[in-house]
Amino acid sequence: MKKIWIAAFLFMAQKIIAQIDQNGNPVFNSIVINEETLGDGKLITSYYTLKDNVNNKKSSVYISENPSLDELLNAAATLPADFFIITRNHHPVNLILLSNYPSKKWIALTPSSNNQREFECTLKGDIGENRAKELVSAHYDSTAKIEGNKLWFNGKQLTIISNHEIRASALSLIKKQKLNAETPSQVKILSQQELKEHLLKQTKEGGELDFFTPIKGIETNGVEIKPGVFTTNLSFALYKWGHAAYDLGVNAAEDALAIFTEFRGRELNQREKDYITKGFNRALDK
Repeated sequence: MKKIWIAAFLFMAQKIIAQIDQNGNPVFNSIVINEETLGDGKLITSYYTLKDNVNNKKSSVYISENPSLDELLNAAATLPADFFIITRNHHPVNLILLSNYPSKKWIALTPSSNNQREFECTLKGDIGENRAKELVSAHYDSTAKIEGNKLWFNGKQLTIISNHEIRASALSLIKKQKLNAETPSQVKILSQQELKEHLLKQTKEGGELDFFTPIKGIETNGVEIKPGVFTTNLSFALYKWGHAAYDLGVNAAEDALAIFTEFRGRELNQREKDYITKGFNRALDK
């Protein structure tokens, strides 16, 4: 398992903005939690979700479509969760990941050289705050709850490492090892705002995400999108747009809908909402 996620982490250095690998398969689904100034660059705080990873057949860390509570808890405690990206002028300088298994350590990867280093981590606890919150909010276990710095899940108690502690530890490591002073990669990372602007631009007529101009006049024609599954050209175009938004790194389906709403300049109708959401969730890929 360690080799799998380290390989995924290495690949992220080459294609950091996207959620997919060169074969179109997800490496790890991740979301951006925060972006802040760090010296002459930025620090991007991100989180690898359990959703769309452990239950996705195409994911590198697939368990099953319906993992048991024991499997979820094991994955939550051992798979990577929190990581940071240091950028300068939109180019990644270092990727810093908190490894929990088999022991806690910081792993830093310099994309420009693919140099990987490991550093001591003194954080104490069983699970990060982001992962603990996901376990509760996803309702895997109806009895799951957080009390203070404790998570109760599947009858077990785990100590939570707060986001504040994780961020402070990461910043301390960055300062001590001067990880923000190294040579940036040639890969360009878009902020969430820049990603939004990219989507809006590319959805215009003639853009890479313009799935709508080619179907003008035949929007209501039927099309078979996979054996036995039919829809209209317009519905499929909406689906493809939502899928592309996910592939490019939009955080959530709600964010994709907000971007498409801005593009349309009006509230979306129910079909638009449904098919963009289905595309974002890759519902018809399964």
